[in-house]
Amino acid sequence: MSEATPEPATDLSAKWGELRRLAVRSPATGDDRLLDREIDLETAILTGPIRSHDDAIAKLRAIAFALAGGGRTDNADADALQQTIHWLEAHRGPAA
Repeated sequence: MSEATPEPATDLSAKWGELRRLAVRSPATGDDRLLDREIDLETAILTGPIRSHDDAIAKLRAIAFALAGGGRTDNADADALQQTIHWLEAHRGPAA
């Protein structure tokens, strides 16, 4: 009998929450499946579209997470940073 799989997160903010929870659990368990899921979530966050300020924050947190691990060889972290900067510039509120 297989284990039930939770519904996948639908936005970057929800995916970041899941990644954060896994990052705490996976080193303690040594479960490679959790590590693979972490990598999948990190990639989905870094390459996914930004639709809200919460998504932009989640993407910045994922960038910091990737950089803390030494950065990514596929440059997804650098690309995500550029995407986030452009999105924030296009969606900033009125000047204070």
